[in-house]
Amino acid sequence: MQQFELLQRATKTTDSDLNILQHEQESFVILYQEKYQIEEALARQAGTPSEPRLRQRKEQVDQNLSQKANSILEKRMHLAKKHLDSIQNLEKVQNVVLNEHLMSWRRNQQLSGNGVPFFNNLDQIQQWCEMLGDVILQNRQQLQRVESLRTQLPIPMEPQQDLLPSLNAKITALLSSLVTSTFIVERQPPQVMKVSNKFSCSVRLLVGNKLNVHLTPPKVAGTIISEAQANALIKGDKSAITNSAGVIVNNNGLMEYNQAAKQLVVNFRNMALKTVKRSERKKHQEAVTEEKFCLLFQSKFNVANEMTFQVWTLSLPVVVIVHGSQEAQATAVIMWDNAFAELGRVPFEVPKEVLWKALAEQLNFKFKSQIGTGLCEEHLRFLAAKLLGRKEDTMEDLSNVKVSRAKFHKENLIERKFTFWEWFYDAMKLVKDHLQDLWNNGCIHGFLAKQTAQDWLLQKAPGTFLLRFSDSILGGVTIAWIRQDSESEIREVLSIQPYTSKDFQIRSCATRIRDLAVNLEFLYPDIPRDQAFSKYYTATEPQKLTGPNDYVASDLHTTIPIFGAGGGSGRSRSVTPFSIQSPHSPGESVQDPRSVMSQHSEMNAAANDMDFTDTNSPENMERWLNDESLHESLSSFEPPTDAAISQNELYNILYPGPNPGAYNLPSH
Repeated sequence: MQQFELLQRATKTTDSDLNILQHEQESFVILYQEKYQIEEALARQAGTPSEPRLRQRKEQVDQNLSQKANSILEKRMHLAKKHLDSIQNLEKVQNVVLNEHLMSWRRNQQLSGNGVPFFNNLDQIQQWCEMLGDVILQNRQQLQRVESLRTQLPIPMEPQQDLLPSLNAKITALLSSLVTSTFIVERQPPQVMKVSNKFSCSVRLLVGNKLNVHLTPPKVAGTIISEAQANALIKGDKSAITNSAGVIVNNNGLMEYNQAAKQLVVNFRNMALKTVKRSERKKHQEAVTEEKFCLLFQSKFNVANEMTFQVWTLSLPVVVIVHGSQEAQATAVIMWDNAFAELGRVPFEVPKEVLWKALAEQLNFKFKSQIGTGLCEEHLRFLAAKLLGRKEDTMEDLSNVKVSRAKFHKENLIERKFTFWEWFYDAMKLVKDHLQDLWNNGCIHGFLAKQTAQDWLLQKAPGTFLLRFSDSILGGVTIAWIRQDSESEIREVLSIQPYTSKDFQIRSCATRIRDLAVNLEFLYPDIPRDQAFSKYYTATEPQKLTGPNDYVASDLHTTIPIFGAGGGSGRSRSVTPFSIQSPHSPGESVQDPRSVMSQHSEMNAAANDMDFTDTNSPENMERWLNDESLHESLSSFEPPTDAAISQNELYNILYPGPNPGAYNLPSH
């Protein structure tokens, strides 16, 4: 920065002026000593011929001393004004470094918690802070020299002309501000903190090297405090933190100096929160995931062997949980805080509502940081419709639409028992755990309305399919495809009952799609299935038997049971897949292309649709037994001779009742 060059140049100038002032003051002292010697000579030689000459010399020396005293006083005042200009410029530059660059770094560090790309320029900021520290110390030393010269030669001046006391106060305040502001949390602790889980973080002093603090490495202690305690501390009430809000183990460390990086840092590698004290108000009025805490780090050290600093810094807010089921809501609280916290806020206040476009940006960053590929405008428009409870085709410009925090993660979605954030979070987690490669390669549409998927597929060839997240099941993904009956040529869109993480732990998504090759031929819009998914298939090695007593391995295979054609043109239905475990070796898995399909009712289905989701319902079973079209379809079903599951067994697998085997297929 050019300002630093100006500051350093000004500091050199004042140092040069100070040297001139010191030289002149030394000349004054020498001349004053001469006056003293002349006065002694006059006392000894009074009445002698030498007395007139001595008195003449004394008058000349007195005149010179007066001139030099005025010159010294003038130089002192001129130097003081130069120091004042330097300090004022120092204040401006330090304000830019600390209140703009360092605060911006802190804000960007917080945003990075939501996945926002973080340009970490802390090393550059440290360099600026060290340059500031160097200039401040030089000016402070110059002022100390000025004060020493004034003590040696106290020339009286008007009080209003004496700038030295205020200059000393200003330069000390600048140094104090620099030291306390550059004691920072370089690596934050986890913002969703689970009790008893180990975690790490680091604290750094940016001016530790320049101020020689590293020569006597200071100790740093970390504690956890509540939102109320943090608020009181910001306001200057240090008594509010005499008691911590919990117990943290391994919370003390010694700052270490890295010679290569020139950094003074303390790394806490094995901290763990053992207990936490929640406020009474939070216990009774709000969920525990709404209560915010933070970590407080404190230290004490000397600078220049004369100034003692007690410094502290706060971490970003954290939410403490005790069970994994609280993680989603805690993450929502932290995400909102990270996204919309304002600089200089009262800890830890956040706005109650924000513009949708601002929230959409944060959702995109969060998703992209977890998965790799972010959300497109089509995805975000779908999410806006879901969150706002509207249809996509009825939404106009969203630039001025606001969303409340309650609607984001507290209030349930319409006709659902979960919030928008819970739905989004579980979809994101499913992709991260099982579908990341498929998503990053564009194999999953994901955030897509059911009606939109149906409209798209009805325009495509039979066997075209796509993957979208379930609207009704948390962390579920369904496969929708277009099917055309070979005889009636009736076209309908079918949706497989959503797969969840548990399903993909058993068999991967791509391999399940390969299992359903008869039904799923083209990934929307027209990509051949194997071209899109073959590199993700799970390879199955043929079994090699080495002895007569070896077990024969079995393999799972996903199929879709089909009960007749049913439906009408352009209709959408849901189906339930199931897995057949073949007694053959993995390389000889059996898949019956005529496997039976079960039908789930949709909310918008016709009145005569059947609901087979409630297998314990006598009404549903009676309606099923009396449906002749289904009887004909089932009676014509002939399993292959090597099939391991009989017709009745297949039915009981699909629709288990309270008494297995109690229901038998009707005969005609």
